[in-house]
Amino acid sequence: MALESKSGIDCKVTIGSSSVIGCGTWAFSGGSYAELDDTDFGDDDTIMLRGVRTGGTVTFSGSYKKDDTTGQDKIRDAYWLKSNMTDLRFYVDDSSYYTPNNTTDASGGLPGETMISHIKIMTEPNISVDKSGLATIDFEGKIEGAMRLI
Repeated sequence: MALESKSGIDCKVTIGSSSVIGCGTWAFSGGSYAELDDTDFGDDDTIMLRGVRTGGTVTFSGSYKKDDTTGQDKIRDAYWLKSNMTDLRFYVDDSSYYTPNNTTDASGGLPGETMISHIKIMTEPNISVDKSGLATIDFEGKIEGAMRLI
């Protein structure tokens, strides 16, 4: 069944092979090009050119785990140290995942010569607590480049 739908039960977030403990939800938006208006006076139609491409955003969240030193703490450190994350993986099942592009070869749904990519954690992680529930944490990052499906 090559065209089967995916259940979210096997989805997870990892940094390399280390799980980001507690994260059970993730999403990323695709990139977009800036629209540059190239219309002249007297034109009957708008003429648009593609400008610079932005890579989109990635968000992920789950249960807050204060002792997750190989997952949640590393992402928090990336924010404070202003470091690029190149090994975040967003699993769609137990073996396939999206990750920042790490090659200029064509594969994973990307054409050849696609730039090498990374994720910048641009906002401090948010932690929420409710007396009748579990503490939660959410992260947001900016994709510089493209995400590749492995």
